[in-house]
Amino acid sequence: MRKIAPLIAGRDWTPSDTATLAAAERLLALVEAAHRPPTIQANPDGTLSFEWEAGEHGWLTLTVDGHGQLTHSAVLGEDEFAQVEVFGDELPDWAGTLLQRVLAAGH
Repeated sequence: MRKIAPLIAGRDWTPSDTATLAAAERLLALVEAAHRPPTIQANPDGTLSFEWEAGEHGWLTLTVDGHGQLTHSAVLGEDEFAQVEVFGDELPDWAGTLLQRVLAAGH
């Protein structure tokens, strides 16, 4: 997560707080078994997003904040998904299902 600071350097963005960084570390640990690591993006509001692309098949973005929420949005084929779930010590069921689907779709 040390790479986050350079992503927002020189921008008038809210830095990610300690709780957001901890949630990001937890998410990374939960998805490290995935065969493709996500692209990490810092957002202007201090949240952090993790994105997986599946080429023409779609994409998945998981966003963590410092308030115990995991927001996900995805496009897989012709289906669009968006949801907010409570994020604790485990990957929420629907987020896990979408991650499996996007990884199975390929890159």
